[in-house]
Amino acid sequence: MSYSDAVSNGLSIQEQVGFRHMPPWPADPDYRHFAHENVLTQGEIDAVVDWVNFGAPFGDPNLEPDPPVFPPGGSLLDTIDFQVAIEPYTLQSNVDEYRWFVISNPFPSTIYVNAIEVFPGLDSVVHHADISYDNTGASMANDLLDPLPGFNGSTGPPTYSFYMNAWQPGGNVVRYPPQWGIAVPPGTDFVIEIHYGPGAQGQIDSTVMNLEFVTGGNVRPVNVGWLLGSGNMTDGPLVVPANTVRTFHQEYTVPSNRSFVSICPHMHHVGVSYKVWYEHAGDSVPLIDIPMWDFHWQRYYTFQQVQPIPAGAVIKSIGVYDNTMNNPDQPNNPPQNIYWGSTTADEMFLCYFIWANYQAGDENIVLDSTLIVSAPSTLAPVVEWSAYPNPAQEMVSVVVPDAMRGPVDIQLLDATGRVVRSTQVNVFSQEPVTVSLEGLPGGIYHLRLQAAGKRVTGKVVKR
Repeated sequence: MSYSDAVSNGLSIQEQVGFRHMPPWPADPDYRHFAHENVLTQGEIDAVVDWVNFGAPFGDPNLEPDPPVFPPGGSLLDTIDFQVAIEPYTLQSNVDEYRWFVISNPFPSTIYVNAIEVFPGLDSVVHHADISYDNTGASMANDLLDPLPGFNGSTGPPTYSFYMNAWQPGGNVVRYPPQWGIAVPPGTDFVIEIHYGPGAQGQIDSTVMNLEFVTGGNVRPVNVGWLLGSGNMTDGPLVVPANTVRTFHQEYTVPSNRSFVSICPHMHHVGVSYKVWYEHAGDSVPLIDIPMWDFHWQRYYTFQQVQPIPAGAVIKSIGVYDNTMNNPDQPNNPPQNIYWGSTTADEMFLCYFIWANYQAGDENIVLDSTLIVSAPSTLAPVVEWSAYPNPAQEMVSVVVPDAMRGPVDIQLLDATGRVVRSTQVNVFSQEPVTVSLEGLPGGIYHLRLQAAGKRVTGKVVKR
């Protein structure tokens, strides 16, 4: 948050950045690019390393940005339309606990959920937190029978009418394209399933899930689910004897033309790598490769553009499990036989997908507004670009390159890649164009200009 913070942690920062442990991005960017990749270039890494090695100089004080202003509660949603919050629950056991919490849906008509954000109350304990809805009333009846908040398996099983979302450690906001959403009918109950890891008896959880709705009509239905699991294994069951390394595979045939938005692999501590791709008509298309699995950084990887997969295509995977002492995340000393199971000490081999039924043109829907790391663009690069003052306060003036005269699309994006200002202007002279920063919090923004088959992006700092 400050220069003094960075200097006092300089050697640690240098090490973590140099080994690419930070920023966290387990997926291999050389296998498949995703929206808003948290990946540093080698040049950026070298700059951090050199800065520390040369004594961490302060630099130009006129370029020092103000500390970022974080939104209340830390939410990244534009609007929180409804918060699904569990009643605070005190964990009852030091072994893995499964608990289901039921919250009534108060809306009198169908709502369409476009984004889901999860804040686990005990982020070091929660193994996963899923949200579904139940339109039968059975889950609420179970909750009322249990004297504690929620209920467990001894009261009865949960009922899921529609599975909405899953969160694991390191998870992020789940967003769908505009006008895509999960329909939640009136009279339903939200059911939150939480799996607590061992060793947390007496701690109090207060997990919340923030929902953002689609506004307007003609909403595209969104589907979610684990398309790869134990039932898709071609060489199962998943058994990893002590002191062995085992490799397993999965296959899933896509039953109809689908348009995929996100992918989310899942393993536990013995898993070490997970690769997924699909094959169709002699072609092989990469989907994701996590060569060094990290249980603590599980997220939804959103494709840069909607990824259509045709009917009959076969989604395939390969997962590697290391149940030896060579595995730094080995949970047992000495290693024990590991089997498929739901507890943290067991293992899983799952891959979660978010998709909709295919419609013509879906492949042109762009999900990555920043294209931080992208496939080669058909737009020619432009090098001459200037904006002033920079840092700025309420306004920044942009000098549009001569080669981009005419109608120019101008977008201002925040650090998460979200477009916060967008306009089109006609530029026919060297007169600068003014872009308003009024009302925006201080920080670093990306200013992007696009015109005449060319694109340029630069950084603007708001004080």
